[in-house]
Amino acid sequence: MKKGIIIKGIGGFYDVKLDDDVLRCNARGKFRKDGIIPMVGDKVEVNTKDAVIETIMPRKNQFRRPLVSNIDYLGIVVSVNNPQPDLLLVDKLMLSAAVNSVESFIIINKIDLAESQAEIEYIKDEYKLSGCTVLYISCRDGTGVDELKNELGSGITVFAGQSGVGKSSLINRLYPCQTREVGDISGKGRRGRHTTRSVELLVMSDKKMIVDTPGFSALGVDLMLPQEVQNYYNEFIPYICECRYLGCMHNKEPDCAVKDAVNRGELPKGRYERYIRIIETIDEERRKQRW
Repeated sequence: MKKGIIIKGIGGFYDVKLDDDVLRCNARGKFRKDGIIPMVGDKVEVNTKDAVIETIMPRKNQFRRPLVSNIDYLGIVVSVNNPQPDLLLVDKLMLSAAVNSVESFIIINKIDLAESQAEIEYIKDEYKLSGCTVLYISCRDGTGVDELKNELGSGITVFAGQSGVGKSSLINRLYPCQTREVGDISGKGRRGRHTTRSVELLVMSDKKMIVDTPGFSALGVDLMLPQEVQNYYNEFIPYICECRYLGCMHNKEPDCAVKDAVNRGELPKGRYERYIRIIETIDEERRKQRW
């Protein structure tokens, strides 16, 4: 019996990395009986003689879209423009990562397209109090890629973001052994086209691994309570205890220290407004479920 990690799933078979070898395996029928689906990222025990996965180790976390497990880091990719950055999506991804014990960082790509430094800095300013690292890169000329490589920790990293922000180009820069198709930006609405078609775990050096995923923009997250969201906004923490009401959600309540901080310019207004949109969306979804 050997320990390994699933790096790819193909039509009911699973490629498992075992030390310096990769073995294509079946999974025991007991997993299907127990409602367990093997995922890319699963740590497993394999009967190498029969090429069968015997055990799936307990997961640190798991996501439905894409179907991956044991994620350690989330790189949230945005572009300076083409397409324009969707910071609401960035906030949702940061929230999803935090809820699932995943460390997130923001990658601003296509800095070569910026007409001014202000285009780049405004994104950084939105997150300067969040505790989230912000990196600048250009996949076109390679600027900042070495710094990104150094930032990646040992473990599994997945990249997420709008289509067209350059996730495939980024992976090509980090893992040039196998070039991935890169999509262009469609004309109407300047939306990108998804180019990756299957989930695969790419093993780099120094125990660093990257999940190459089909196009997706949001990690699945279990429905949470609206009042829980503020717990994942580091910039709110210094002000929460100063709110008049215990359990203040910083929305319509009077004498709210968070809202006062926004009005004084101490907290980014855009980040706060997107927080309100998120908690209102969660509240609406919960109401629908009750019906």
